[in-house]
Amino acid sequence: MATQASGLVEGKTCIVTGGAGSIGLATVRALLAEGAKVMLVDLDTDKLEHTVRELGTDNAAFVAADVTDAAQTRNYVEETVARWGKIDVLFSNAGNDGGPLMPITEYPEDLFD
Repeated sequence: MATQASGLVEGKTCIVTGGAGSIGLATVRALLAEGAKVMLVDLDTDKLEHTVRELGTDNAAFVAADVTDAAQTRNYVEETVARWGKIDVLFSNAGNDGGPLMPITEYPEDLFD
């Protein structure tokens, strides 16, 4: 039996980094099902384009970007705001380099760079 979306993020603007990967795409689908507008961010333009076309909704768009690059990060944020207004949710899901696993509050700032 299908469940009806509860609309927890209805009308909200979300960014999902790593949006073309398995966890990212599953998250994108869940957010869209809840009524969100979602900007997918990933490195692979072709994969992003294909994914957004497959999603088949005006509530999904993409920006190809390297999230480790500050200028590219500013760009996808600006593109999202220009398209849908303020950002309500950021799911920072882009892959990491296999660094240490620890709570975000304890993660060394230099490793983010």
